[in-house]
Amino acid sequence: MRLDTGATPIRPLDWTGEAEVAPPTFLRFANLDTAEPSAVADMWQHVVDGLTEQIALLDENWTILVVNRSWASIAELYGHSALVVGSNYLEFCQKLAADGLEIARDVVRGVEQIIAGERESFQLVYRARAPEMGRDHQLCVNRFEVGGRKFASITRYDVTRLIELRRLREDFSNSVIVGQAEERRRMGREIHDSTMQLMVCLDMKIGQLKRSCNIDGSSEILEEMQQLLAETQHEIRSISYLAHPPQFDTMDLAEALRALAEGFGHRTGLDIRFEIIGEPRMPSTVAEGAVYRIVQEALSNVHRHARAKHVVVRLSQRRGLTHVVIADDGIGMPDIVHLGVGMSGMRSRLAELGGRLCIRSNRHGTAVIASVPAQRLAAA
Repeated sequence: MRLDTGATPIRPLDWTGEAEVAPPTFLRFANLDTAEPSAVADMWQHVVDGLTEQIALLDENWTILVVNRSWASIAELYGHSALVVGSNYLEFCQKLAADGLEIARDVVRGVEQIIAGERESFQLVYRARAPEMGRDHQLCVNRFEVGGRKFASITRYDVTRLIELRRLREDFSNSVIVGQAEERRRMGREIHDSTMQLMVCLDMKIGQLKRSCNIDGSSEILEEMQQLLAETQHEIRSISYLAHPPQFDTMDLAEALRALAEGFGHRTGLDIRFEIIGEPRMPSTVAEGAVYRIVQEALSNVHRHARAKHVVVRLSQRRGLTHVVIADDGIGMPDIVHLGVGMSGMRSRLAELGGRLCIRSNRHGTAVIASVPAQRLAAA
């Protein structure tokens, strides 16, 4: 027989709602479908007493049957006599919700959805109040069945350090993005202000040479030189624009992508169309910066390699993910492709954000798809 820990497994803190989830794990015990609730409670007590998380076992009416030592200690710390065995957890949360505690309202809403059969579990991350002021906790509520009897488990544990590490990681990623953007802007300005000026001077000298040189065949050679120089100037303008695009920090992501697509299309001759579907949301400025850099890199690759005439940049929202698609009608990619440092770095950065980067290619063109969770955490 088996103790089903929930039709929907408890998710880790970084779960986004879209990725593949492994099948639920089942704890197997002998003869549980004929066991009395007291026997189940005794077994549960034995299993959870040594754990550091605060854990409680509840019956189908949300009455507390068992709590472990850690749960009892926290209940004593808060002075919550209503969190002991025999108390009703749902009524306790409803009272706190009526007093205006936001996390209690969320818990009541999640429990009511479980009672209505809309879900089997939920989780919340929240900032605790006194006497644990400044600490972050995750609360997991899971319903399961043993031998036809319904039970629920409540698990609460401290995730303060994990949240701090995530914030530090995001701050570091953001500083890297800002530093890279500043360096690209500096290089873009130098290319435009110095290299382009030198090439303009070279073009003038070639013109002077054409007017003064009377050697047979020199006119055609000089004409080709001027054409190559014009193509080089055009290429440098395109590279300079990608290195020094519109200021991303002065506009939102949709406005920045539209300006990038229109400006790059004007400078390269590519027909670039920008589309926005729905109301896309991004979880952080770090995610926005990562997506923006992916579009920059993808457009640069289209210009250099794809031999495309038309490109679509699409920003959309679907379920819990925000998608950015860069699709072209070029020659596609070879069967074996070694992604450059740019794309590999973006793929790693998206993975850190809980997202993914997908590249699809055939002889009709290539599509680069970046997907990012619209929210940082799964909510109740």
